[in-house]
Amino acid sequence: MKTFFLSERTTRVALLSLLALGAYTKAQACPCGCVKVCIDNLADRSAPRAGAYAVDFRYDTIDQDERNSGAHAHFLAYHRILTGTIETQLAGQTWSIAVPRISRIVRSNIAPTVPIPNPVNTRQEVVGLGDISVTTRFAWSDYTIIAGVKLPTGTDDLTLNVSRRYLQPGTGSTDLILGLRRDYAATSDRPQCFWQLGAQGAVFSDANFRPGTTLTATAGVRYELASPLAFSLQTTALRQFRDKNTMAAAGNIAYAEDLETAAFSTHLAAGLTYKLAANTSAYVYYSRSLNTVNLADKPSGAEVNVVHSTDVWSFGMTHSF
Repeated sequence: MKTFFLSERTTRVALLSLLALGAYTKAQACPCGCVKVCIDNLADRSAPRAGAYAVDFRYDTIDQDERNSGAHAHFLAYHRILTGTIETQLAGQTWSIAVPRISRIVRSNIAPTVPIPNPVNTRQEVVGLGDISVTTRFAWSDYTIIAGVKLPTGTDDLTLNVSRRYLQPGTGSTDLILGLRRDYAATSDRPQCFWQLGAQGAVFSDANFRPGTTLTATAGVRYELASPLAFSLQTTALRQFRDKNTMAAAGNIAYAEDLETAAFSTHLAAGLTYKLAANTSAYVYYSRSLNTVNLADKPSGAEVNVVHSTDVWSFGMTHSF
């Protein structure tokens, strides 16, 4: 069994290396606003004991600041998502509540590749509370079962300059969340590993808008580099089904068709977690889309331009008390 010792200088180099990965990697833009944060840091957070609590604050930043060749070129977006999660244990099960705050800056008609008659440049900031999720997880044999609901607490009636329903902070739907997870403890010859299957779909929604169901499959490893520092690497496959949107036909806001919401994508995420104290840890993750395939066609039979996912930086801190 090998033993690794990291000096303070080595620790700083490891942290700076991950930061440099994002600084020198060209962003993959998704001008159509499809943002999925595909990271999982559950392996870094042990379940709180009965009567104790754990809090996690995560800040996700997504800059969709470039257009891709052939992609939709009508707007660019910058997304900032701050999510606070609190966990505790009741009746032998871990319960958690996650509350996101979403901030988007959307700019439209910026240097279009095809001239637009009388273009109007707009910049709009969309800020609001996102949809709150309540979940529980409990052991079943060697597996972990995850179940919960996403509630329609987010703002979903803001006036948008860009006619895309999914840019609203909330979906207006109540979703069911289900997951199956398996964790493998670290041994002398292998790091800590996990895999997880998940699904989220609306069970109650507005008659004219229903967000598409999402299926995910994630696998990852966590390797303790030294006592305070751990490295994580994980990959995710995500299938997003198309939103149902008939709001324009119902005489509501003239939202454009949501064909780009249907896609299959794969993602790779790398992260570092540093233990600041016995009950406090800080982490940073960098997630990059490997491939995205848009599976939707227009009613005319023409194919929709490929929707490109974007790269995501995630910074967070956890504390138990």
